[in-house]
Amino acid sequence: MKEIIVSKVASIVLAACIAAPAFAQDTIDISGLESWGLDGDPQNQNGVYFPGPLDPELGYVILSIDYDITIETFGNSWFSDLTIRFGNSDGTFHGIWPDTFVPGAGASFGGIQRFTGSFQTDLHLNEDGEFHIELFESFDNNPGALDAMLLPGSTLTFGRFIPSPGTASMLAIAGLAATRRRR
Repeated sequence: MKEIIVSKVASIVLAACIAAPAFAQDTIDISGLESWGLDGDPQNQNGVYFPGPLDPELGYVILSIDYDITIETFGNSWFSDLTIRFGNSDGTFHGIWPDTFVPGAGASFGGIQRFTGSFQTDLHLNEDGEFHIELFESFDNNPGALDAMLLPGSTLTFGRFIPSPGTASMLAIAGLAATRRRR
């Protein structure tokens, strides 16, 4: 009978641990970033952001990104030329989703246009919590000149995982209780 009670208690504790983590959203303003040339062009602007507080056990894990950006193109540049790259402070990228995306994909024209959308990911930021964003052109229509910029109000919203306090230790206790045998 004691084994059944211990198993039920362990199941309840384990269920509480699994249900306890939550999700939060952090929004960063990326207005003003400019794209001047191809990938790696020294004139391209890089934004460095600290989206939210780091968890001591997991760091910062981004599960989704919602974007609401307004792009202005210059000269002969098209919206489909502008590419946005994500990365960590050391240049690495940790996640299943590609490290670049083109918000204006298929828009073979220029001007001023708002783009919104979202996608799922699993980006893991390094311990410093820095999130780097670089704008660049997939095709540089205006060599040496400004091709595109993000206008005021352009934001990225990160859906992130927040583990409950002591999730790992609670799981360990639940595991020990579940495997405990009667002597």
